[in-house]
Amino acid sequence: MPADKGRRTKDQSQSLLSQACGFCLWSFVIGLSMLTYAPQLTRALAASRIVYRRVVRRAFHHFYRELAWTYDTVAWAVSGGLWRAWALAALPELRGRTLELGFGTGHLQMALAARPAVAGLDASPQMAALAARRLRRAGHAPRLARGLAQALPFSAAAFDTVVATFPAEYIFDPRSHAEIRRVLAPGGRLVIVPFAQLAPGRYAGLVALAYRLTLQPPPRRDAAVEAELQRLTIAGIALAPRWVQVGPSHVMVLVGDG
Repeated sequence: MPADKGRRTKDQSQSLLSQACGFCLWSFVIGLSMLTYAPQLTRALAASRIVYRRVVRRAFHHFYRELAWTYDTVAWAVSGGLWRAWALAALPELRGRTLELGFGTGHLQMALAARPAVAGLDASPQMAALAARRLRRAGHAPRLARGLAQALPFSAAAFDTVVATFPAEYIFDPRSHAEIRRVLAPGGRLVIVPFAQLAPGRYAGLVALAYRLTLQPPPRRDAAVEAELQRLTIAGIALAPRWVQVGPSHVMVLVGDG
C-alpha cells in the first residue's frame, strides 16, 4: 500500500513536471512566434488604431450633424450638468462687436442676444436650426451664419472680439488663424474656452474614460498644462490662461488682445 502511494505520488510529480515543461515549451514557441511576427503584429495594431480613429472622427461628424439633437444631453452628461455654465464663463471677457465661432446649440448666443452687433457661425445646418429655434422661442432674432472658420463670410475688421467655446480642430488650422486675424479690428480680442475639469471623484473618472475612448486627452488642471498654455499663440495673438471656478469645477479661459 505505501509502495502504491509512493508510485502514485511519483507519477503525479512526473505528470506535473511534464505539464510544466510543456507549458514552458509552448510559452517559448508563442514568444518566438510573436518575435518572428512582431512587425506584422505591429502593423496590424497600427492599422486597427487608424481604423478606430477614423470611426471616432466619423462619429463626431454625425454627432454635430444628424445627431445634433442629442448634443445638449451628451454635453450635460460629460459636464455633470454644467455645460451651459462652462460656455458662459467666457461672457465677462467679451466686448463690443462679437463673433462666436461654432455656436452649437446656441447657449452663448442666447446670453449675447440683447447685445448689438453679435453674430455666430457654425458649419452644421442641424446646429444652426437648433440654435435658431432656441433664440426665436425666447423672442430673439437669430444672427447666425453657416460657414467655416477657414473662410469667414465677414468683412475685414468687422469684430472687436472673436470667441470660441470648446472648439473643434479648426482652431488649430492656420487658415482659421488668418481669418480670425482678418475679421478682428486692430487691438481686437480673442477668447477661447478650450476645456473644463470636474472636481475629482468617481464621476469625473468616468468622464475621463469617455475622453480616452474618443481619443481626446482628459482635461488636466496642473502646472504642466498651464505652462504649455502660457506659450500658446493663435492668429498671432498671445493668449493668457486663467482658471474660472464654476460650481464644483474649473473652466480654462484663454484671453488675448491683438
